[in-house]
Amino acid sequence: MNSKCLKAVGLFAVFTLVFASPARAFLGFGDVVFDPTNYAQAIKTFIQLEQQYAQLIQIYQQTCQQYEQMMWMARTVPVNMRARYRAVVSPWSNSTAVNTYGTLGGWVNAINTGSSVDAGYSQSVQKLEPYGSALGNIPPEQFDRLKTSYGTVELADGANIGGIETIGTIRGNAPALENTLQALEADSLSSDPAMNTEIAVLNKINAANLIGLRSTQDTNKLLGSIAEQQLIDAKRARDAETQAINEHVRFVSEGKAALTSETSNASQAMLAWRMP
Repeated sequence: MNSKCLKAVGLFAVFTLVFASPARAFLGFGDVVFDPTNYAQAIKTFIQLEQQYAQLIQIYQQTCQQYEQMMWMARTVPVNMRARYRAVVSPWSNSTAVNTYGTLGGWVNAINTGSSVDAGYSQSVQKLEPYGSALGNIPPEQFDRLKTSYGTVELADGANIGGIETIGTIRGNAPALENTLQALEADSLSSDPAMNTEIAVLNKINAANLIGLRSTQDTNKLLGSIAEQQLIDAKRARDAETQAINEHVRFVSEGKAALTSETSNASQAMLAWRMP
């Protein structure tokens, strides 16, 4: 037991001897007598105080260790983090085109900003004309194939417009996102104690996670546009293969009869022919 503990025990003993109520002798003559009950209670109280004091010492030591650990964890990195860890920014350049005949200005603006996509796209591609009344001049056996082929081009136009809008929106938001990333980088590399508290660090981690989620969402949009283009290409290939198979089926089914009809009586006609 250290000196502080001995001092506390001594003070408690003096306090007990001085202020303890003495037991009076029988018949009231005031003689002081020894009371074993009070003495036992004092000893019990002393033991309890000693235990409490030991617990306080243990709590104090644990608190000191925790404080020292917290101080160690709060220390900043002993280097210039801005000079050592700051990343070089790679700017995202906008799309450009020579635009010799003035048909690509709307496309370039749309794919860089995500605005006026329909007008820019229509200006840069050949216009798909409707058949109108001429649709009645098409043979019935070609009508279904014509409609699906026409629809494939319309699907391609829709997918192209959606892809341009997605790319343009992401590219148009790139400067604002870059400013956000630079601010987060500056806060993360700051040596200011206020920027390195536990709450501040957790907030910066949350901000980085949110930016990552936004970037993942943009990536998924781009992947969705690519997948849509691939589906349209798959439809175009499927339609071409189906057309080839259907033509072969018709040739096998009707080809012999058609050839027979065309060549019947050809020999007689040739033999019967005379110079005029």
